[in-house]
Amino acid sequence: MKASMDDLYLFMLTVRHGGISAAATVHGLQRSKVSRRLQELEKALHCQLLIRTTRHIELTENGRLLYQHISQPLTDVNHAINLLESQQNSLQGTLRLAATASFISSPMFAEVLNTYVSQFPLVRLELVYLQKSVDLERENIDLQLLPNMVEIINHDYVQQTFLTSTNGLFASPAYLQQHSEPKNMAELQQHWLLTSSYNATLLPEGSKIRLVSEDINMIQHMASLGQGIGLLPTILMREFLQQGKLVQVLTDINYSDIMMTLVYPSRRFLPEKTRAMVTLLRQKFAEE
Repeated sequence: MKASMDDLYLFMLTVRHGGISAAATVHGLQRSKVSRRLQELEKALHCQLLIRTTRHIELTENGRLLYQHISQPLTDVNHAINLLESQQNSLQGTLRLAATASFISSPMFAEVLNTYVSQFPLVRLELVYLQKSVDLERENIDLQLLPNMVEIINHDYVQQTFLTSTNGLFASPAYLQQHSEPKNMAELQQHWLLTSSYNATLLPEGSKIRLVSEDINMIQHMASLGQGIGLLPTILMREFLQQGKLVQVLTDINYSDIMMTLVYPSRRFLPEKTRAMVTLLRQKFAEE
C-alpha cells in the first residue's frame, strides 16, 4: 500500500496546527475523518507517526523525520517515504534497548548481544540502564526488559514474559567457613542477609538485613566478599557457582519466582531490527 498524498497533506496540517481537532476545525473537516486518514497513512508507512493524547499530539522519531521532509518542496516527499520504508524493513540503523544494569551485565545477555551483532553488523546497539518503566515512544527506546515486579506504565504496550527463575540463597565459601552454614530458617535468622527491596518483603520478620540494593551485581559482589548471604535469581548465579565464588544454601527453600518482561510499543509497526532482537531473546531464554 502506497501513502496517499492527501493523507500526507492532512498529516502536515495536523502537525502545523498542533492537533487533529484544530486542523479539522481550521479546514472545515470532520475530526473523525482526519483521524482515520492519519491511521491509514501510518498503516501505509508501517510505522507510528503521532503519539495521540486527549489534548494534543506529539511526533514520534519517524513522524519528525517525515514532517521535516514534507515541509520541503514536494520532490522530497517520495524520498522521505522511501527512507521510512527502508528503515522499517531493513536490518540497519540504531536499536535502543533498555534493561536493568544487572541484566545487561549478565553473561547470558552478553551471549544474545554477541549473536545479534554477528548476524546484523549494520545495526548499532545502544544499551540504556533503567530500573523503572518509561514511555518508550517519548524516550525513543525500541525495547525494554524489566523484572515482573515493576509496573509497566503504558498498558497499551506489548508485554511478553519470557524468562522465569527462582530466587535462592547464596554465600561465599569463605563466609560459610567463618560462619556455620544455616540448616533451616531458624538458623538463617542468625545470618546477615543481602537483598533487593522487593525480596526483602519475602523474608521472615526479624531477619537481619545488612544490604538492600536494586543492583543484583552489587548483592552478588558483597556475597562473594563474605559480607552475608544474598537472596538472588538462581539463573543469573550459574557462572559464580561454577567458578566456586558462591555456594547455594537451603536449596529446598524457594522464594517467589522472578520473571523478565519484554516490552515494546507495537506489534503492528515493529521494525525488522527490533523483531530480530525479540526473536533472539525468546530463543535464548526458551533454552534456559
